[in-house]
Amino acid sequence: MSATFKFDVPEIMGKIEAASQEALVEMGQQIREDSNKFAPFVDSDLVESSLNNSDLENGIIVWDTPYARYLYYGVLMIGNNGSSWAKLGEKKQVKVPKQKLNFTTASHPEAQMMWYEKAKDIHCDKWIKGYKNNFKKAMKGGG
Repeated sequence: MSATFKFDVPEIMGKIEAASQEALVEMGQQIREDSNKFAPFVDSDLVESSLNNSDLENGIIVWDTPYARYLYYGVLMIGNNGSSWAKLGEKKQVKVPKQKLNFTTASHPEAQMMWYEKAKDIHCDKWIKGYKNNFKKAMKGGG
């Protein structure tokens, strides 16, 4: 005696892809939130730029201000004229010898360079666990 079962592969794959996408977006939101806790914060422009410019559906978080790269790498960068102020469109280079930036922690106690890397070092396991939990929840239809 035999038994035959048929299942709708495209429908199953669609549900898996939808659940994965939902879990990815939620993980991206958590990564951005955890990272922003370490981003330099004098005004809200840098942090808000990550809210306005990220593409969480594609797993991309962007801090988009004229000084984001400068702050992220935390070293003095200069334009062609030797100034830390560059002309619009001018690419700055790291000053040699390297000179680290000092971040004020008055309004943001954990402000530092490479804020995403710091958050990843601390929270990566939590992010993966959250993704798995959100994926399972979405697969069960609770997402």
